Amino acid sequence: MWRIINRITVLAFMVFSVSIGKAQIDFSNSAYFLVDSLNEIVLSADDSSLVIETVKNYHAAIHDTSKLSIIEALVDACWNDDLWPRYNLYMLHKATDLVAQADSGSAEWRRLLYYQGSGNGGIGYQFDLVGNTDSATVYYLKALSYFKRGNHPQGESLIYDALAMIYELKGDMRKAIDVYNKALKIAEASNDSLAIANVAVSLGDLHGQLQNFTLGKKYYKLAINAARASNQKRIEGFAYTSIATDYYENYQLDSAKILSRIGMKILDESGHENAKGNGFNILGNIAMYENELDSARLFFQEMLKIASENRQPEDAIMAHSNLSRVAYKATNYAEAKHHALIGYKISKSHEFQSLLSRTSRDLAEVYAAVGQLDSAYKYMLEYTTLNDSIKNVSLKNEALKQAIQYDYEKQQLLERTKHEAELAVAAERETRQSIVIWAVAIILALISLALIINYFRLQTIKNQKEQLNEAYHELELRNHDKILASNLKALQAQMNPHFIFNALNSIQTLVLHGDVDSSYDYINKFAMLIRETLNASEQEFIPIEKEIETLETYLRLEKLRFRDDFNYDINTPSQFPKKLIPPMLIQPFVENALKHGLFHKETNRKLKVDILISDTLTCIIEDNGIGREASNKINQMRNTNHKSYAISAIQKRLELMQEKLKTTIGVVYEDLKKGDQVLGTRVTVKIPLFDHS
Repeated sequence: MWRIINRITVLAFMVFSVSIGKAQIDFSNSAYFLVDSLNEIVLSADDSSLVIETVKNYHAAIHDTSKLSIIEALVDACWNDDLWPRYNLYMLHKATDLVAQADSGSAEWRRLLYYQGSGNGGIGYQFDLVGNTDSATVYYLKALSYFKRGNHPQGESLIYDALAMIYELKGDMRKAIDVYNKALKIAEASNDSLAIANVAVSLGDLHGQLQNFTLGKKYYKLAINAARASNQKRIEGFAYTSIATDYYENYQLDSAKILSRIGMKILDESGHENAKGNGFNILGNIAMYENELDSARLFFQEMLKIASENRQPEDAIMAHSNLSRVAYKATNYAEAKHHALIGYKISKSHEFQSLLSRTSRDLAEVYAAVGQLDSAYKYMLEYTTLNDSIKNVSLKNEALKQAIQYDYEKQQLLERTKHEAELAVAAERETRQSIVIWAVAIILALISLALIINYFRLQTIKNQKEQLNEAYHELELRNHDKILASNLKALQAQMNPHFIFNALNSIQTLVLHGDVDSSYDYINKFAMLIRETLNASEQEFIPIEKEIETLETYLRLEKLRFRDDFNYDINTPSQFPKKLIPPMLIQPFVENALKHGLFHKETNRKLKVDILISDTLTCIIEDNGIGREASNKINQMRNTNHKSYAISAIQKRLELMQEKLKTTIGVVYEDLKKGDQVLGTRVTVKIPLFDHS
């Protein structure tokens, strides 16, 4: 039964004996050896010894369930894929025959159902191993039904874990989260340390993908403790390399290196070298970030070797993707395309949605670099579609919500147990506690109501965004007005998912802290910003004061996000002339200063915007951020082809306007330094003024 714990767990054990060779033993007596054709397969000396010892104990056993237990032990211990499936099928058929003869509901009947579940789980694992996840799911669900009928919670937990991993690989993250949590609840209820360790590793991986790093570390630490309790060195070592991933994602590279090497040392010393793929992955990514491309290539090649030898398609895809990115960074585009295509094809054949998203992006970047723009657009469109369905904001909140809800339920259970123990001596305390519970329920109901209201507001915003996308697409097709199309493109850049998520997440934080009035106030400001921006996108020119008002609304929302760690000043003339300017020109440069300059500072973020008016409008945007050079390094680590789509859209608009209006719109960037110390960045934008006529 341990064979179906999960794909990462079991594949690491596939270390075959070096003494493989045709065994010099006659296995033709199928009545004694229980299965046919053993002489037709290659058996190592260890395989032969295992079969001989197993059938000897099988025939010596008296009870049927004892015999089946002996066969299951062979299935779990053997990693010869031509051998163990034969005995797994024998166990399943034998258990099915015995169930038909047993008294329904008896202890013997329930025990036999366990072996039916284990046999179906083994068949599911066979399909899972070769990437046939649809057939694997069918047999896993059969196994689950037998475990439930026989009341075998440990078997249920293992099957839920295997199913959740399939849902995760197919991109159905909501279902994966739900099923992982079921597996963990069952494992903890039965105090099964091994199952807890495996599910906790899977949950850590999932939350890491969703960038819920705090929760990811919590589950990895749970996995390490459970693995130590059950003496599972392979899981312990793998969990260390997994938690290193979270430190890497948060740019704590030294800690990531140390944790990776600790995990790989544990795996080496316990004989589980084939589980080191994740450690090589982290070390390779760190080397690539530090621009040590030769070292990175070697780490990723080791990762690919392990994945290929042990039939690990997910790790093989990731290794090809990483090798593609190393080659891309070295401008070896032919090699980059080669690895990216292999990873893409494997992802496509196995329907691994998240990995298909990653390899689509790799191909888009390679084709763009060699000037094949049609192919680049095709793969970038596929990446965008997949990425939106996998890592959207609501999904991240769903993962957080379920994890918090599970902790809350567990805490409530502990409180109820303690309450019942004190009933006899503390009747008055019971009354007080009931009042507290009712108060909490009322507060939760109020918060739920507020969240529902926010949900419908979010749906309205989503619909507006979809309408905007449709309008932009129609405008592009008609090629009606290049300036107006550019306005819409700039608007799409301003309303990027990161800004929408950060603003709404800050609003939701107010609601969860009970500050409902403030949350409504900021929701109205957010709706006002969208309305003002939509109106501006339909106009070629707007009054100066309207542009400043929109900028003020945007900065108030960003102030909510950063709170006391961010301060800004907007200095304007006391009166504005009755002049017009093109809309939505200033905000993207302010956003760029926040995103690339101030975001990476921990405290004391300052932004100053000076508006000067003469023959032209001069806007000076100054921040005390980390500077353009440091920001570029961070962006290169995150994404080797990173650029600001908002600024790109504005630059295109400036070119179109200068061509149509026969005027000059200037943009100057300055790095503020004092000696070698970086003080920030200043951007000066000169915008021509137009009359109402």
